[in-house]
Amino acid sequence: MNLLHVNAAYPPFIGGAEVYTEAMSQRFADDGHDVTVVATDAAEVEYFWNPRKRHLPAVPGLRNGVRIERCPVSHLPLSPWSFYLLRRLATIMGRWPALSAPILRRFAPLMPGIPDIADRLEVLGGGFDLVHGINVALEWPLIAAWRCARRRGLPFVTTPFVHVGESGRRDVLINYTMPHQLEVLQDADAVVVQTDIERRALEQRGVAGERIHRLGMGVDLDEHRGGDAARFRAEHEMTGPIVTFLGVVTYDKGSFYLVRAMERIWSRGSTAHLVIAGPPVDEFERFYRGLPAATRRRITLLGTVLGREKQDLLAATDVFALPSRIDSFGIVYLEAWAYEKPVIGARAGGVPDVIDEGLNGLLVEFGNPDELAGAVESLLADPDRARSMGRYGRMRVEERYTWDHIHDRLKAIYRRCLA
Repeated sequence: MNLLHVNAAYPPFIGGAEVYTEAMSQRFADDGHDVTVVATDAAEVEYFWNPRKRHLPAVPGLRNGVRIERCPVSHLPLSPWSFYLLRRLATIMGRWPALSAPILRRFAPLMPGIPDIADRLEVLGGGFDLVHGINVALEWPLIAAWRCARRRGLPFVTTPFVHVGESGRRDVLINYTMPHQLEVLQDADAVVVQTDIERRALEQRGVAGERIHRLGMGVDLDEHRGGDAARFRAEHEMTGPIVTFLGVVTYDKGSFYLVRAMERIWSRGSTAHLVIAGPPVDEFERFYRGLPAATRRRITLLGTVLGREKQDLLAATDVFALPSRIDSFGIVYLEAWAYEKPVIGARAGGVPDVIDEGLNGLLVEFGNPDELAGAVESLLADPDRARSMGRYGRMRVEERYTWDHIHDRLKAIYRRCLA
């Protein structure tokens, strides 16, 4: 097969959609298929609306057998404020589909602005057998990929990573289900979702159930072997239990509430440490600077962790907590389970379909630091229960959630579409 994968970003950009794109692209390339990825030059998510953030050279490249084309991101005048305003107006208009669809189609190329991507897809020429568009949150690359597939009469597959948010609220979901986004998902030959929660949300919005396929996410267990807990503790001078957060450090990921929960735990005499690993966005840095000095001393900010440092951190972790409301799945739970660690997530997004509550982790209400503190304390107080949850999580990963499993299922979807 000659495959075209399109996503707003690609590693070394860090994100779940990007890890998925790279894992699938490399495995198809390893199978002997031709794989081209078209992405942007963004090196971090804030670069899509803030020109002062990091970006990569917009030059073609080859990475582990995958051809990569990067298109430069453009920014509106007065960015990031102009982008915030545009996005806010789009979500407001999205609540009235019949009126807003033509307007949103017109403004889609600015969300985010990637002026060269449609032309780049055309210049790449014919020869592709199938187009796979990924990540509807940053929708213009996905829409451009869909239009390219339809012009060429090619099968179009999408993995939208729809974030459902909290039950009964639309403030997160509306960012993924505006009319110009839904028309792509409704027309796709196959829609790959992570959970049944995501499936139901799309079926309720007109996506045909027979075109929806649940895959989930995965990890490479060979990359999660080893790790020296004692070395991590020695390097960071930690002797007490370690509670770990791993991901982009934002409000919606639950980092603010995890800090507030730990403050409650520390006030009751706990010696636990909080380790926050991942790239922090500006809103968290402002929040962190406003914390009392005594709180900051109990928190270790690692930034992005890779390789040995990440392995050592997960090996040293006692409780993994990512109480996020914007995860369609959450690869990091799988990474924690690979090290047999118990996890805590929020009752939001697709996470309740990933964590088997009481078996491999616990669920809490997003934004409730008291409930979160109680969940952390319960696991720290009962190491045997925590270890049992971690072992069950590892078993689930081995049975269902490795990248090889996900690749086999995606390959079957591609073949069905091509047939």
